[in-house]
Amino acid sequence: MKILVIRGGALGDFLLTLPAVAGLRAKWPEARIEMVAAKKFGELVTGPGAVDAVRAIDQPGLAGFYATGGILDPDWSDYFSEFDLTISYLFDPDGIFAGNWRRGGGTGQYLALDPRNPNEEAWRYLARPLKELGLEAHSAHRLHGSKLPRAREGVGRAKRLVIHPGSGSPKKNWPLSFWLDSLERCEVDAPLEVTWLFGEAESDLLEKLPEKWKASPHRVVFQKPLPEVFGILRNADLYLGHDSGISHLAAWAGARCGLLFGPTEPKIWAPPGEGVKCWSRGGTWPEPREWADWLRGLLRDG
Repeated sequence: MKILVIRGGALGDFLLTLPAVAGLRAKWPEARIEMVAAKKFGELVTGPGAVDAVRAIDQPGLAGFYATGGILDPDWSDYFSEFDLTISYLFDPDGIFAGNWRRGGGTGQYLALDPRNPNEEAWRYLARPLKELGLEAHSAHRLHGSKLPRAREGVGRAKRLVIHPGSGSPKKNWPLSFWLDSLERCEVDAPLEVTWLFGEAESDLLEKLPEKWKASPHRVVFQKPLPEVFGILRNADLYLGHDSGISHLAAWAGARCGLLFGPTEPKIWAPPGEGVKCWSRGGTWPEPREWADWLRGLLRDG
């Protein structure tokens, strides 16, 4: 049995698809499961009992499959012909990709789902193709890549916070000054050690971070590979962030999460997991004092 899952999009989109992939693995533990997705995501999920391989979605030759009557790359055609089951999450309203997939040699079962605008929890929505197979989604935690780092044991009394104050869209970001104000107000029994996560999109926020929050015991992590970020998240006592791909990575890593949702709806876009707690108030942001009180409760519960 060979299964292919095609998934474009950013990190959060990819991770929200993994419960469906885990359902496939649970049903067919001996199957070869591959994904076509962003190459950098492959290190997160490849390994024994997880995903066998990830092929880069931006690899040359695939563009012809998106065009009516497109010239089909023989290497991609041969690749698609190998699979008994293909599940596509590409936006393909006119069935052009599906038609070219079949024209190029795809012969197995082909299921497709428009990944946009889910009307329920996104991870459940993305698992809908499994219902046609009589299957259910499973915990995506079983798909951790075999080379991902394990969490270290905590040392001392300090509470280790990991904070990602950005996201893929500025409108989803609470102002950095509010984050800092809330942290100053948050008095708990143990000292705080904050690791700040910044990517290329948050370089402006990094420039605004006061020096006191960069100095020991705090630290800044800037533009690190996803497996390294995964290890940092796995070692946190609590992760704090917005509706972002890194927040989904934190939940998938098993970290306790306190997520701040502004304009987006956590009932749809929050990552699954018992350790995920979301603050949301109909599209408005909290006052720093409100967030500090909420954060204090999370730290005490942990």
